[in-house]
Amino acid sequence: MAGKETVVKEYDLPSDSVSEFADLIKEIHGVDINLCYQCHKCTSGCPLSYLMELTPAQVIHGIRLGLKDLVLNSNTFWLCVACSACTTRCPQETGLLRVMDALTAVAMSEGIRPKVPTIADFYNIGVAEIGLFGRMYDLGVAGLVKLRAGNLTQDLGMGLRMLTKGKMELLPRFQNSRAAHRIFKRVRDRERQL
Repeated sequence: MAGKETVVKEYDLPSDSVSEFADLIKEIHGVDINLCYQCHKCTSGCPLSYLMELTPAQVIHGIRLGLKDLVLNSNTFWLCVACSACTTRCPQETGLLRVMDALTAVAMSEGIRPKVPTIADFYNIGVAEIGLFGRMYDLGVAGLVKLRAGNLTQDLGMGLRMLTKGKMELLPRFQNSRAAHRIFKRVRDRERQL
């Protein structure tokens, strides 16, 4: 079509090493994202990709190009619910779920907070409850996130329906909490060594 041009967004690629970001991710979780050949099966299987600023495949591509700011300032890894659909579908076994976890760790260590603060609250409260109970206590996570956001009663009706249908438990259940304590202790010890 005459007169119609496609505009391609340009990015300033780091001149020293475009793989430095990929090396950092590999160092954190042992994932070699260079195995990815952009088949997009991760994106097509992700139940939340339609909400993400970058699709899972774009995250991998951005990491490989060294676009650290673009990737870390997206909402993608914050929205990841760790359902493993991406990892299961990947023919190269790149372990995208571990990549998302590594991105969260890098963002938090660099003081990057998600655009929606309750996402970080959900992550931190969920991890703390896994350390305490050995599993997530849904009612506790929901209650604490809502309390921090200042809207404790916003989804109360839905919460009550979930309780009555047995989709959420009133009291926390301990499941392998000693094992979780040991794992969290090993992680803290390893973080101190770094």
